[in-house]
Amino acid sequence: MEEKLYTIGEVSKLANISIKALRYYDKINLFKPAYVDRNTNFRYYKDSQIYRLDLIKSLKYIGTPLKDIKKVQELNTDDFFTFLIEQEKVVRNQINNLTEIEQIIANAKMGIQRQKEYPTLGEVFLSEEDESRIIRIKVGGKGPKNTLYASYSKLRHFAATTEGLRNSGYGAIFKYQPYTHIDEITYQYLFTPVLTNSQTLSHSRDTEIATIPKGTYACIRFTSLSIEDYFSNLQKLINYVAHYELTVKSDIYETLAPIHYFPNRQEEFLMEMRILVKEGS
Repeated sequence: MEEKLYTIGEVSKLANISIKALRYYDKINLFKPAYVDRNTNFRYYKDSQIYRLDLIKSLKYIGTPLKDIKKVQELNTDDFFTFLIEQEKVVRNQINNLTEIEQIIANAKMGIQRQKEYPTLGEVFLSEEDESRIIRIKVGGKGPKNTLYASYSKLRHFAATTEGLRNSGYGAIFKYQPYTHIDEITYQYLFTPVLTNSQTLSHSRDTEIATIPKGTYACIRFTSLSIEDYFSNLQKLINYVAHYELTVKSDIYETLAPIHYFPNRQEEFLMEMRILVKEGS
């Protein structure tokens, strides 16, 4: 019995693959027609070879490059099984990466939503915060005067080499004490949030992973980055803690985050200071 031949248009409809793709597969010797009419140059395919398109489509679906599909077609059963095990690992890594991306987006959305719910800028408030991980680097002799606008360079360099939506910006850590002048403030660390688990494996030797603990924080937020407003808001936070006789359980965590990303508008930043506290002595 003579085997039925299909035109390229018929194969396209049968296999749900574009004619353009079939022509390309022919060009790269991935899936060639059984017969090409010398007069018309029309391509014809045998019924018995159509099943090979199922393999090509399946491998493309799981992300296998075309050059690798050509090699897979020539594998025996055992080697094909080994190949599938490796592909399974690739897909699992892709799933893990997408899960991390989903979490980054969720965290960014939650941060923006919480910004909308916070009290008026310049007023101290108490907030329950979850534990968070940070990547920090030790700094010496730096304080607000020489760090507010320019000195997060090492962290920015690290952040630029990692993936993620860095909506929560950068931060600094300094000791809690009743400061009387801004020159007394010296940062111990600069930090940036950990966005993905892979960052904990790829950070440089001069940085370290640390944790900001869960608990109740006395917080204040403001948008002006003038030295005078910076110190005025810090004093409000310190006075609030003293007035309500709160027990301080941590250093001061300071974060700086962009308010918008408009390229043609003046840059605006949101500054927050927070201290882990416990009510009562």
